[in-house]
Amino acid sequence: MNVRDLLLTLIRCAIKGETLDVEEVKGALSEEKMAVLYKVAKSHDVAHLVCYALEKIGIIFENSDTWRAFLKEKDEAILRYEMMKADTLEICACFDKNEIDYILLKGAVVRNYYPEPWMRTSCDIDVLVRPKELTRARDILKEQLNYRVESAITYHDISLYSPFGMHLELHHSIKENDEKYDKILEDVWEFSHPTSPQGQKHEQEKTHLLFHMIAHTAYHFATGGCGMRSVLDIRLLRQLAELDHQALNSLLEKSGLLLFYSKLSELGEYWFGEQKSACELVLKMEKYILIGGAYGTAEQGIAFKSAKKGSRLKYFWHRVFLPYESLAILYPTIKKHKMLTPFCQIARWFGVIFKSKKISNEMKRIVSADRGQIENISTMLDELGL
Repeated sequence: MNVRDLLLTLIRCAIKGETLDVEEVKGALSEEKMAVLYKVAKSHDVAHLVCYALEKIGIIFENSDTWRAFLKEKDEAILRYEMMKADTLEICACFDKNEIDYILLKGAVVRNYYPEPWMRTSCDIDVLVRPKELTRARDILKEQLNYRVESAITYHDISLYSPFGMHLELHHSIKENDEKYDKILEDVWEFSHPTSPQGQKHEQEKTHLLFHMIAHTAYHFATGGCGMRSVLDIRLLRQLAELDHQALNSLLEKSGLLLFYSKLSELGEYWFGEQKSACELVLKMEKYILIGGAYGTAEQGIAFKSAKKGSRLKYFWHRVFLPYESLAILYPTIKKHKMLTPFCQIARWFGVIFKSKKISNEMKRIVSADRGQIENISTMLDELGL
């Protein structure tokens, strides 16, 4: 049993409760293979699931550094969940008290559909408030809960940190900066309903919740990779009894995501043994996702964007001369004073040259990007209808 098969087998055991041949699993786990399994599982933030599955079937490795690393991942996942749960309850109570409408997003909701909520890890808490309430919500969190503001308002959120360091993304929008997706995502409040006695807490309808997760996954897929966790999330959500599959397919058709969702679902079924084989396109997606880890790689992201633009040169030009719509996110003042656009473009160049290592490193990667990888990703894009 290779590392990929071991990983999927143990994830199925953790999430689906699949019965395993203990001797077969144990026989496949040499110390060397355990180390590789840990590295891959950690890169996808699922090492805690592997640890849980091994403990569940009674496989424990005494005096093993790798096993201790697995145990640490599981303990940290449980601790992180408990801290997030406490902070989320505090935020909800604060918004209820101050009559601020809000919606919990992504991991804060999806984890409820895992066998245990701590199994679905998150690096932050995502909460949506109405755009007109954003600054008031931010100020209330600062004044009443001692949150620290760490960023200006961006395209869809603002970053804050709790006194204990927990990251909160306070959203005013769930749009993904893609016109086709955003026409549907901008109607999030119309697809939500109040669930608390006070009427402040709202919940996305399950169909819209799944659409949001698919669009968010497609966004990450397009910027370097989406990780195994996204495939698991979508697989669990698509099994909900309340889901209106016809309405979901209609939303996906309008946004151009129907084929992507179909193939991502096939990948989930393949991983969970509901399909014995997968088509070439699904296998390409699997390789792309597994290599990318939980958040993708910069190289895959550049290859993907170069493919989308048509060539490395076109993508390089796009990054040098940022389109007006993207520049307006960085410099909102040009929305009212468009004549300042060239000056903001120049200001951004100086920022890249003297301050932003991230963007300057990206420019170097664009120049050295692998042409073969770009062609392969371009083919996958075409086949997925993206």
